[in-house]
Amino acid sequence: MLITTSAEISGKQITQTLGTIYGVSVRSRSELGTVMGKIRSLTGGKMAGYEKLVKAARENAVADMQEQAKNNGADAVICFRFDSSSMGAGNEEEFIEVTAYGTAVRLG
Repeated sequence: MLITTSAEISGKQITQTLGTIYGVSVRSRSELGTVMGKIRSLTGGKMAGYEKLVKAARENAVADMQEQAKNNGADAVICFRFDSSSMGAGNEEEFIEVTAYGTAVRLG
């Protein structure tokens, strides 16, 4: 399935707009990973564990969005975007939420 951040697809005609679609992924690190991440944040540098977590959340959100588009009969998704936030209990950020969204369309 074609996914693009633009509102048009070069060489293709959008024949029907099916509406907004989205996919959501909520993930967390293990307690040990969270503690190690906090220690790493004190010394600075690359946080590979968190990068891996965000990449996996994005991939899952896009897969969910594609599935929704497919179920709605779409050929493509235009105006594709990501949104993300962190959630947690109290002052601790324990979860990351990533939403992938766009407009499902049929092409002629």
